Amino acid sequence: MNFGSATLKTTRQGDYTRVWEYSQAPLQWLGGLGLGPRGSPGDPPVYYLRNPNGGLLGGDQHQIHLEIGAASALEIRTQGATRLHPGLIEQQVSIDLAPESELIWIPHPLIPGAGADFRQQVQIHLAPSARLAYAEIWTAGRLAMGECWQFERLHNYLQVWVTSLASPQDKILWLQEQMDLRFPHEQIASGSVLGSYTCWGSLYLLGDWPEPDWPSDSEHWLVKSPDPVCQGWILRQVGQRAETLWQTFQRLGSPPVHLSP
Repeated sequence: MNFGSATLKTTRQGDYTRVWEYSQAPLQWLGGLGLGPRGSPGDPPVYYLRNPNGGLLGGDQHQIHLEIGAASALEIRTQGATRLHPGLIEQQVSIDLAPESELIWIPHPLIPGAGADFRQQVQIHLAPSARLAYAEIWTAGRLAMGECWQFERLHNYLQVWVTSLASPQDKILWLQEQMDLRFPHEQIASGSVLGSYTCWGSLYLLGDWPEPDWPSDSEHWLVKSPDPVCQGWILRQVGQRAETLWQTFQRLGSPPVHLSP
């Protein structure tokens, strides 16, 4: 049993971002300042969230906490898709974004193998002036190994809380989503649900983002927030290759970042 922990906190100091990091095996941080697309000191720091185990193992209990300070920016990356091994896996994710902050976190897909029981809770707290690009991509299993729809359970609970403009101490529940898929999964592959598609994903662009270049067809959905306090877009897509979904989300959620001092 592994009790992994990974925490990153950022603060803005002039043209620079200061980062405080902590990790407990098997989770690890790799990265730092000056690793952005231009490699200049003013770029947001880029950190990779690593797991040398090659995936999440049965018995794992992980906690991930990101705290983005006012007017600071951060990008989190992963090195590849994450395999979910057999057994019970629990993960708690908390994200806090202060005013004028920005976070980009578009992980590679999650691949649940046969017997995987994955239960995740994601709590996001953000100020109305913050910007967030966050994605979740799921597959039917290790398709090359013949494990399509063989995972035991996928449970994901997502909440987004937005700071009230009238009272910064109060937070409003802006979005709540829950997915709970249990074995056997024949009904998921029915024509009214996923049909022949073997992967699906959601991209959350919260805050002042430009309108995404997103198709309107049977494989793509888009929802625009009608709330003037928290603007944003929720993009959904199904497909046959999870890597294709990830590449599309990465393109839409990774614009150049320019923060004024």
